[in-house]
Amino acid sequence: MSLKKFTLSLASLASLSLLVACSPKEQATPSTQANTSASTEVRTSQQAEMTVSSSTASSVTNIDGTYKGQDEGDSITLVVTGNTGTWTEVEADGDQEIKKVTFEPESQRVFIGDDIKVYVADGNQMIIDDMDREISDRIVLKK
Repeated sequence: MSLKKFTLSLASLASLSLLVACSPKEQATPSTQANTSASTEVRTSQQAEMTVSSSTASSVTNIDGTYKGQDEGDSITLVVTGNTGTWTEVEADGDQEIKKVTFEPESQRVFIGDDIKVYVADGNQMIIDDMDREISDRIVLKK
């Protein structure tokens, strides 16, 4: 019986040694995990800043010019000089409405009369959306 106990003890010891040998050598401590998390957040933050900077730089392009387009059958003419302009809307029956326009390139917002919208200027095209960015409310104007 003592030989059985010795064999069983030896088998248990071998199993335990095998488990220890196969376990990962470095386990992340809470401070290591915090440092890894912090450096990931810094990298993510830096990438976000670079993205914002590059999109802001592209949005500060020269948007001067005359843009034309349609909105629900109304003819739209937008004349832009610097960060201001005029929005002329001519309805199908000939009624005309003119509104003052102010652009905020940093936030890509445009104030058309009392309305606040967002815009994207891309080459000879300007896309104007409501704040909720519903595709059905989008106005596309071209130089």
